[in-house]
Amino acid sequence: MNLRSYLFPALLALILHSVILSALFYSWFGYAEDQKRLTPRHVKAQMIDLKTQHKAQQQDKQAEARRKEDARKKAEAKKQEDARKKEALKNEALKKEQLKKEQLKKEAVKKEQAEAKKKAEALKQEALRKEALKKEALKKEAQKKEALKQEAARKKAEAQKKEQAAEVARKKQQEEARRKAEAQKEAERKRAEQQRLEQEQKRRESELAAAMAAEEREMQAQQDQQATAGYLEYIGSEIESNWSRPPSARNGMMVVLSLHLFPTGEVDNVYVVKSSGDSYFDESAIRAVKRVGRFPELQKMDPILFDRNFRKLTLEYKPSDLRR
Repeated sequence: MNLRSYLFPALLALILHSVILSALFYSWFGYAEDQKRLTPRHVKAQMIDLKTQHKAQQQDKQAEARRKEDARKKAEAKKQEDARKKEALKNEALKKEQLKKEQLKKEAVKKEQAEAKKKAEALKQEALRKEALKKEALKKEAQKKEALKQEAARKKAEAQKKEQAAEVARKKQQEEARRKAEAQKEAERKRAEQQRLEQEQKRRESELAAAMAAEEREMQAQQDQQATAGYLEYIGSEIESNWSRPPSARNGMMVVLSLHLFPTGEVDNVYVVKSSGDSYFDESAIRAVKRVGRFPELQKMDPILFDRNFRKLTLEYKPSDLRR
């Protein structure tokens, strides 16, 4: 069975019994109380020292005032302590943020230095390879000349021996030597002509390579210009989508901002270079850049192009458009 079903009837019975007992108690003792009220009582008089009472009241008030002052001082001290702790936490957070930014800068500098060192090492190795090839060619040419010189000396010695053996043989040898000399001169002439033709060919190839390199540089410059324009349009679109125009914004107003960016696309710093004359408009432009915070597409950019055009960027900010 549920005990709650008996709770209300039991409570009701208890109240009813209390009322009945109260009525009986009043009927029994009420008459005696009425008789007691009719009996005259003696009045007891007592003198009160008002001056002493007033002094006691003043002391009580002073003690209460001192307690309130102590409580106020304790509350003020606690408030100052809380403010000091809050300021210390704030300073610690700012310090950590500064250390983080400095670490990112150091890492970016180390990365740039490593890339520069790698490129310099590659150029050095290429220069050494070309120098080695040049030395090898000069060595082969010297060996060839030395071989020709030794061959000529040998033939001359043989001619001298034949000349000592017989005059006829000497004359014949001289004639043979003359013919060989003429042949050698012809060979040298042909070799000189061949060298001239080779040098002319090399000159033409060098001019062609220079022309091709110039054309390639021009094409690269055009590609860099197009890429720069595309990234500027991207940055402008990102900032424009995060800009909330203040009520004071009007056509014709312009603020010039300077953005400092990391290669990761993260905004390092932004500040006003030339004010529009309206501080609300200037602040809205800065807030728009900070809302973006990072331009991830800049990570795809060539590092050289980034360092040249986007590490420190100047933007003109207008109500109707955003352009460099």
